[in-house]
Amino acid sequence: QVDGRFFSIFMYVQAGFAVFLAALAGPGLIAPDLANNALPLYFSRPLTRWSYALARLTVLMGMLSIVTWVPGLILFGLQVGLAGGEWFRANWTLGAGMVIGFLIWLLLLSLVAMASSAYVKWRVVAAAMSLAFFFILGGIGEMIDQVLRVTWGHIIDPAWAVNQVWCALLGVDPPRGPGAAASAWALATMIVLLVVVIERKLRPVEVVS
Repeated sequence: QVDGRFFSIFMYVQAGFAVFLAALAGPGLIAPDLANNALPLYFSRPLTRWSYALARLTVLMGMLSIVTWVPGLILFGLQVGLAGGEWFRANWTLGAGMVIGFLIWLLLLSLVAMASSAYVKWRVVAAAMSLAFFFILGGIGEMIDQVLRVTWGHIIDPAWAVNQVWCALLGVDPPRGPGAAASAWALATMIVLLVVVIERKLRPVEVVS
Protein backbone atom coordinates (compact mmCIF):
# COMPACT_ATOMS: atom_id res chain seq x y z
CA GLN A 1 0.00 0.00 0.00
CA VAL A 2 1.39 3.36 -1.06
CA ASP A 3 0.86 5.56 2.00
CA GLY A 4 2.84 7.58 4.50
CA ARG A 5 4.59 4.51 5.90
CA PHE A 6 5.68 3.49 2.41
CA PHE A 7 7.23 6.88 1.72
CA SER A 8 8.85 7.07 5.18
CA ILE A 9 10.68 3.78 4.49
CA PHE A 10 11.68 5.01 1.04
CA MET A 11 13.03 8.25 2.51
CA TYR A 12 15.03 6.47 5.19
CA VAL A 13 16.70 4.17 2.65
CA GLN A 14 17.52 6.97 0.20
CA ALA A 15 18.77 9.16 3.04
CA GLY A 16 21.36 6.49 3.84
CA PHE A 17 22.63 6.58 0.27
CA ALA A 18 22.81 10.37 0.47
CA VAL A 19 25.00 10.22 3.59
CA PHE A 20 27.68 8.18 1.84
CA LEU A 21 27.42 10.22 -1.37
CA ALA A 22 27.90 13.45 0.59
CA ALA A 23 30.92 11.94 2.36
CA LEU A 24 32.47 11.09 -1.01
CA ALA A 25 31.76 14.36 -2.80
CA GLY A 26 31.75 16.90 0.02
CA PRO A 27 35.47 16.88 0.97
CA GLY A 28 36.43 18.29 -2.43
CA LEU A 29 34.31 21.42 -2.11
CA ILE A 30 36.37 23.75 0.10
CA ALA A 31 39.55 21.89 1.08
CA PRO A 32 41.39 22.47 -2.24
CA ASP A 33 40.74 26.23 -2.06
CA LEU A 34 42.08 26.39 1.48
CA ALA A 35 45.08 24.19 0.69
CA ASN A 36 46.02 26.33 -2.31
CA ASN A 37 45.28 29.62 -0.49
CA ALA A 38 42.71 30.54 -3.13
CA LEU A 39 40.23 32.33 -0.85
CA PRO A 40 42.05 35.71 -0.96
CA LEU A 41 41.88 35.54 -4.76
CA TYR A 42 38.16 34.74 -4.73
CA PHE A 43 37.25 37.38 -2.17
CA SER A 44 39.28 40.09 -3.91
CA ARG A 45 36.53 40.01 -6.54
CA PRO A 46 32.87 40.94 -6.04
CA LEU A 47 32.27 37.66 -4.23
CA THR A 48 31.31 37.45 -0.57
CA ARG A 49 31.85 34.56 1.81
CA TRP A 50 28.12 33.88 1.81
CA SER A 51 28.00 33.76 -2.00
CA TYR A 52 30.95 31.39 -2.06
CA ALA A 53 29.39 29.11 0.57
CA LEU A 54 25.97 29.24 -1.11
CA ALA A 55 27.48 28.20 -4.44
CA ARG A 56 29.18 25.19 -2.86
CA LEU A 57 26.00 24.34 -0.95
CA THR A 58 23.88 24.52 -4.11
CA VAL A 59 26.21 22.21 -6.01
CA LEU A 60 26.19 19.56 -3.28
CA MET A 61 22.45 19.74 -2.61
CA GLY A 62 21.76 19.52 -6.33
CA MET A 63 23.83 16.36 -6.63
CA LEU A 64 22.22 14.76 -3.58
CA SER A 65 18.77 15.60 -4.96
CA ILE A 66 19.33 13.02 -7.70
CA VAL A 67 19.12 10.19 -5.16
CA THR A 68 16.52 11.67 -2.81
CA TRP A 69 13.54 13.86 -3.63
CA VAL A 70 13.82 13.63 -7.45
CA PRO A 71 13.24 9.84 -7.57
CA GLY A 72 10.72 10.31 -4.78
CA LEU A 73 8.68 12.71 -6.91
CA ILE A 74 8.93 10.32 -9.87
CA LEU A 75 7.61 7.53 -7.65
CA PHE A 76 4.84 9.79 -6.38
CA GLY A 77 3.95 10.77 -9.95
CA LEU A 78 3.76 7.11 -11.02
CA GLN A 79 1.37 6.41 -8.17
CA VAL A 80 -0.77 9.39 -9.17
CA GLY A 81 -0.84 8.14 -12.76
CA LEU A 82 -1.97 4.68 -11.64
CA ALA A 83 -4.42 5.71 -8.92
CA GLY A 84 -5.87 8.84 -10.54
CA GLY A 85 -6.68 12.36 -9.47
CA GLU A 86 -8.80 11.33 -6.51
CA TRP A 87 -5.79 9.68 -4.86
CA PHE A 88 -3.72 12.82 -5.50
CA ARG A 89 -6.31 15.10 -3.89
CA ALA A 90 -6.39 12.85 -0.83
CA ASN A 91 -2.61 12.34 -0.56
CA TRP A 92 -0.89 15.38 -2.07
CA THR A 93 0.55 16.14 1.37
CA LEU A 94 2.70 13.00 1.05
CA GLY A 95 4.53 14.47 -1.94
CA ALA A 96 4.94 17.86 -0.29
CA GLY A 97 6.08 16.32 2.99
CA MET A 98 8.58 14.12 1.21
CA VAL A 99 10.18 17.04 -0.63
CA ILE A 100 10.32 19.24 2.48
CA GLY A 101 11.71 16.41 4.61
CA PHE A 102 14.39 15.57 2.07
CA LEU A 103 15.42 19.23 1.72
CA ILE A 104 15.93 19.48 5.49
CA TRP A 105 18.10 16.36 5.42
CA LEU A 106 20.10 17.53 2.38
CA LEU A 107 20.77 20.89 4.02
CA LEU A 108 22.15 19.18 7.12
CA LEU A 109 24.21 16.71 5.07
CA SER A 110 25.66 19.45 2.88
CA LEU A 111 26.63 21.63 5.83
CA VAL A 112 28.32 18.70 7.59
CA ALA A 113 30.29 17.88 4.43
CA MET A 114 31.28 21.53 3.95
CA ALA A 115 32.36 21.91 7.57
CA SER A 116 34.49 18.75 7.31
CA SER A 117 36.00 19.98 4.05
CA ALA A 118 36.77 23.39 5.56
CA TYR A 119 38.63 22.04 8.59
CA VAL A 120 40.43 19.02 7.13
CA LYS A 121 42.56 19.29 3.99
CA TRP A 122 42.82 15.53 3.40
CA ARG A 123 39.84 14.15 1.51
CA VAL A 124 39.86 10.73 3.19
CA VAL A 125 39.93 12.22 6.68
CA ALA A 126 37.24 14.76 5.78
CA ALA A 127 35.02 11.97 4.43
CA ALA A 128 35.57 10.00 7.64
CA MET A 129 34.60 13.06 9.68
CA SER A 130 31.38 13.47 7.70
CA LEU A 131 30.38 9.90 8.45
CA ALA A 132 31.56 10.06 12.05
CA PHE A 133 29.31 13.06 12.72
CA PHE A 134 26.22 10.89 12.27
CA PHE A 135 27.51 7.62 13.73
CA ILE A 136 29.09 9.17 16.82
CA LEU A 137 26.07 11.33 17.67
CA GLY A 138 23.79 8.34 17.12
CA GLY A 139 25.93 6.24 19.44
CA ILE A 140 26.00 8.94 22.12
CA GLY A 141 22.23 9.30 21.93
CA GLU A 142 21.74 5.56 22.32
CA MET A 143 24.17 5.50 25.26
CA ILE A 144 22.29 8.30 27.02
CA ASP A 145 19.00 6.43 26.62
CA GLN A 146 20.41 3.16 27.92
CA VAL A 147 22.42 4.54 30.83
CA LEU A 148 19.88 7.06 32.11
CA ARG A 149 16.79 5.00 31.18
CA VAL A 150 15.27 7.89 29.25
CA THR A 151 13.84 8.37 25.76
CA TRP A 152 15.10 11.87 24.94
CA GLY A 153 18.77 11.00 24.36
CA HIS A 154 18.20 10.30 20.68
CA ILE A 155 17.37 13.94 20.07
CA ILE A 156 21.08 14.58 19.43
CA ASP A 157 21.06 11.87 16.72
CA PRO A 158 20.47 13.74 13.41
CA ALA A 159 19.03 10.68 11.66
CA TRP A 160 16.60 9.97 14.49
CA ALA A 161 15.57 13.61 14.82
CA VAL A 162 14.91 14.03 11.11
CA ASN A 163 12.92 10.79 11.11
CA GLN A 164 10.64 12.28 13.76
CA VAL A 165 10.08 15.30 11.52
CA TRP A 166 9.42 13.05 8.52
CA CYS A 167 6.82 11.06 10.45
CA ALA A 168 5.01 14.29 11.31
CA LEU A 169 5.11 15.49 7.68
CA LEU A 170 3.84 12.15 6.35
CA GLY A 171 1.24 11.52 9.05
CA VAL A 172 2.99 8.40 10.39
CA ASP A 173 3.18 7.31 14.03
CA PRO A 174 6.67 8.34 15.18
CA PRO A 175 9.05 6.26 17.32
CA ARG A 176 8.89 6.73 21.06
CA GLY A 177 10.75 9.80 22.28
CA PRO A 178 10.75 13.58 21.82
CA GLY A 179 8.18 14.79 19.31
CA ALA A 180 8.59 16.46 15.97
CA ALA A 181 8.73 19.97 17.46
CA ALA A 182 11.65 19.16 19.78
CA SER A 183 13.41 17.28 16.97
CA ALA A 184 12.95 20.23 14.62
CA TRP A 185 14.55 22.54 17.19
CA ALA A 186 17.45 20.11 17.59
CA LEU A 187 18.00 20.02 13.82
CA ALA A 188 17.78 23.81 13.60
CA THR A 189 20.40 24.11 16.34
CA MET A 190 22.74 21.74 14.49
CA ILE A 191 22.29 23.70 11.25
CA VAL A 192 23.02 27.04 12.95
CA LEU A 193 26.14 25.66 14.65
CA LEU A 194 27.41 24.24 11.36
CA VAL A 195 26.84 27.58 9.61
CA VAL A 196 28.84 29.33 12.34
CA VAL A 197 31.65 26.78 12.01
CA ILE A 198 31.85 27.26 8.23
CA GLU A 199 31.62 31.05 8.51
CA ARG A 200 34.55 31.19 10.92
CA LYS A 201 36.73 29.15 8.58
CA LEU A 202 35.94 30.97 5.33
CA ARG A 203 38.13 34.01 5.79
CA PRO A 204 40.46 35.57 3.20
CA VAL A 205 43.23 35.79 5.79
CA GLU A 206 43.88 33.85 8.97
CA VAL A 207 44.89 35.84 12.03
CA VAL A 208 47.20 33.93 14.35
CA SER A 209 47.60 35.33 17.85
